[in-house]
Amino acid sequence: MSNDGFGYDTRLPENIREVFMWLCQDVTSLQSKWSLYLKLFSNQEDTMLLSELALGFFQVIEESLRNDMTMAICRLSDPPKSMGKDNLSLRTLVEQYDECASVSDLLKDFVAVCEPIRQYRNKRVGHNDLNTTINAKENLLPGIGRNQIDSILQLAGAILNAIYQQFVDGELYFMPFQIGGADDIIHWLKIAREYEDARRIALRKSMTGS
Repeated sequence: MSNDGFGYDTRLPENIREVFMWLCQDVTSLQSKWSLYLKLFSNQEDTMLLSELALGFFQVIEESLRNDMTMAICRLSDPPKSMGKDNLSLRTLVEQYDECASVSDLLKDFVAVCEPIRQYRNKRVGHNDLNTTINAKENLLPGIGRNQIDSILQLAGAILNAIYQQFVDGELYFMPFQIGGADDIIHWLKIAREYEDARRIALRKSMTGS
C-alpha cells in the first residue's frame, strides 16, 4: 500500500498510520468537491450564466456533486463495521486510537452533525424511499445548508489534527490547490458569452446596414 500519500507520517502509531492517511485524502477530496460546488452554484450571477449557456449539463453536474458529497460524508461517519465488514471511517480511527478525550468529544459532535445527511442518503441517494419520493410533503427530508457542510468539514479536520498533533508538531490543511477549477470554467464561459453577444450585435448591424 502507498506510503507517500498526503497524511502519511511514520511518527504516527503503525496501527493507525494507513487508516489516517486515507481519511486525510477522503476529507481533502470532500473539501475539493465542496469548494467546487460553492464556486459553481452559490453565486447567483454565476448560476444564471451556467443556466443560460448549458442548463442541462450543469443540472447533472450539480446533482452528481451533491449525491457524491452525500455518500462521502456518510462514509466518513460510518460505524466501524457494517454487514460484518470493517469500514474506513473516522469512527474506526478513533476506536483504534482512544487515548485523547478531546477526540472522542469531537467525534460525537461530528456524528451528530452528519445525522441529517445520513437520513438524506438513506431516503434519496443510497435508497429510493417510497414514501419520501411519492408523499414528499408528508415525509420531509431534513434541511441541509451550507453551515452544516462547513461544520462537518471543520470537525473532520479537527479530529484528524487532534490525533496528528499528539505525535507531530504541526497541522494538516485539507484545502487542495486546484488548476483548471470552477473559476476557470466560469471565466471562459463569460468570455464565450461576451464573444457571442458581440457576434450577434455585429450580425444585426450588418443585416440592417447601420
